[in-house]
Amino acid sequence: MAVVYFVSGANRGIGYAFVEELAKRPDVKIIATTRNVENSTELVQLKEKTKNIEIVKLDVSSEESIDTLDAQLKEIAAEGIDVFISNAGISQASYRVINAPRDVWLRHYKTNTLGPVLIFQVLYPYLLKKQTRKIVFVSSLAGSLGQYLPFPTSAYGQSKAALNYSAKEISSELAPEGFTVIATQPGAVTSDMGIANQKIIPDPNVRAALAKMSITPAVSAVKQLELIDNLTKESNGKFLNFDGSELLF
Repeated sequence: MAVVYFVSGANRGIGYAFVEELAKRPDVKIIATTRNVENSTELVQLKEKTKNIEIVKLDVSSEESIDTLDAQLKEIAAEGIDVFISNAGISQASYRVINAPRDVWLRHYKTNTLGPVLIFQVLYPYLLKKQTRKIVFVSSLAGSLGQYLPFPTSAYGQSKAALNYSAKEISSELAPEGFTVIATQPGAVTSDMGIANQKIIPDPNVRAALAKMSITPAVSAVKQLELIDNLTKESNGKFLNFDGSELLF
């Protein structure tokens, strides 16, 4: 029986790299989500090439879109889902708290915090059908209160901190049912979003340091999948760096 992965935000960046890497594995099925199938050219081409990808239309920021998810999954995930990788997110990190407008806060919380939680609620019955029961919330070091970053992240950082809290709480709720739930820090990734965020950091020394430690989406995905493959029950409830080291929430 195939191992089934559900990856949100799979049309570009780390999400696409997750799908591309997983598609190389034998006996794997990937359910990959995108807001707009017509514009997801690379993902569609990869599906046609590998034949083990199902593309699902999903806007993580839209409750109406999330409400359509179960109907889309009933046939393609009838036997269940092994691993949920919650990857979709947005970042407008240039705002400081003092000047971030209301709509920026709402967009970040809807997409980065509430969206993943609502998707988890839909996927929960499918995850119960399998014994793997792994949930991975791709977060950010910007969401760590214990390792505060000395540059503006405002709504982005707060929404990721709230996501970390959700991961921690879900890990506690589902531990008796054999779930392993973690949050991950994907690294300083040279995705479009990552590069844009690095450019707006005001301190040139911090920019240079991040550039030096940057990794590609492909490297981040490979490292995170190694981490996911090796999760144990002791991993439950942790915030883990892409290299496997534990981070402070």
